Amino acid sequence: MIFYLTAIANGFLNTFNRMTNVKAKQCLGTTNGTLINYVEATIIAFVLIFLTGNGAELKWAHVKEVPLLFYLGALCGLVAMIFLVIGTPKAGAMLSSVLMLIGQLSTSIVLDYIFFEEFSMIRVAGIFLIIVGIAWRDKLKEKSA
Repeated sequence: MIFYLTAIANGFLNTFNRMTNVKAKQCLGTTNGTLINYVEATIIAFVLIFLTGNGAELKWAHVKEVPLLFYLGALCGLVAMIFLVIGTPKAGAMLSSVLMLIGQLSTSIVLDYIFFEEFSMIRVAGIFLIIVGIAWRDKLKEKSA
């Protein structure tokens, strides 16, 4: 049950984060709006490291032992943040959330197959239903306009 609650909280925080970063982009520009997010996150991460007493992770010996693949998370996060601040104002918060969900679900299907050799057509059908729902919404919106 706690995992479900944390997932819901994550969804709330991601949506709030998205809209805050969109506003930062509007006020500061795309580059500075994205940069402020990462500077802020870095400062918070350092504070947490020092509050928990786990400063050993900052030593060069530890940093160079981390596989390069793990550093891709930061790169992917940066690119995702740039896409987010560019796309959300054009699509709106709701549609961009749903489209992001489609991307996340599709990627999770691929990664589940790669890492766990699990595949489910029911999951693919679920993504398809979400896409049909978006198309239906857009069609109804066009008719009412």
